[in-house]
Amino acid sequence: MQKRFIELVSSFLAEAGIECPVVPGENIVTVPVGDFSFNIGLFEAKNAIVMQGVAGIVPASGREAFYAELLRMNSLFRGTNGATAGLEGDTVTMQAIMHMEGLTQEAFNAQAVTFLEALAAAMEGFDTIAERAASAAPEASDADILAMQNMLRI
Repeated sequence: MQKRFIELVSSFLAEAGIECPVVPGENIVTVPVGDFSFNIGLFEAKNAIVMQGVAGIVPASGREAFYAELLRMNSLFRGTNGATAGLEGDTVTMQAIMHMEGLTQEAFNAQAVTFLEALAAAMEGFDTIAERAASAAPEASDADILAMQNMLRI
C-alpha cells in the first residue's frame, strides 16, 4: 500500500511540475504550491489517500450563520466538487478521500486536480462565504424552534 501511495503521489507531482520529495515510510506529503500548501496522506486503515488543505479562518462575528453556510456547502457538495469542509479549531479545511482499490493513475490525477480546484475556489471566495452567511435568512424565532422540536419528536 505504501509503495502504491508513493507511485501515485510522485507521478501526480511530476506531471503537475511540482518539486516536492515523497519520502518512503512517511504517510504525509506536504505539497507547497505558490502561497499555500496542502497535504496528501495515506490513510492505511481505510486503504485510502486523503488530500487536505486550509481554506480560511472562521470569522469572528456571525459564526453560527457561517457554520450553517459551511453545512449547506457540504450538502451534496455544493461548491466543493466532492470535497468536504471541516474545522480544526477556527481553521476551515477542505478534504477529499480517494479509495486506493482499483485507483488508476489517471483517476488519481483527475481527482487531485478537482480537489485542488475546489480548494483554490474556496480560498479565493472565502470572504464571500462569510458574506453569504451574514446576509442569510434571519434567525429562527422561538415559535419556529418549538415547531421544529415538535417535528423532530414525531
